[in-house]
Amino acid sequence: MYTNSAEIGYWIGEPFWGKGIATKAIALITKYGFENLGLRRIFAGVFEFNVISMKVLEKNGYQKEGIFKKSVIKNDRIWDEHRYYRVHPDIA
Repeated sequence: MYTNSAEIGYWIGEPFWGKGIATKAIALITKYGFENLGLRRIFAGVFEFNVISMKVLEKNGYQKEGIFKKSVIKNDRIWDEHRYYRVHPDIA
């Protein structure tokens, strides 16, 4: 059974790139999810070309779970999705 698990997603406009906004937002929502919502697991999907987003997740303790080959479409192109996850510290 899938319970106490949630997906996060985020988008930062280009003028705000490189300011640490995504890193801080992911840190805050992850903490909130574990401490206030009782989540055991949080995950996120990233387009294969978005290496910066992968690094932001990794800075926040997320690990790459796998690659879903040719699973998402953006701008009429088919891309791989890199899936990242983090589990509650008490479970890890």
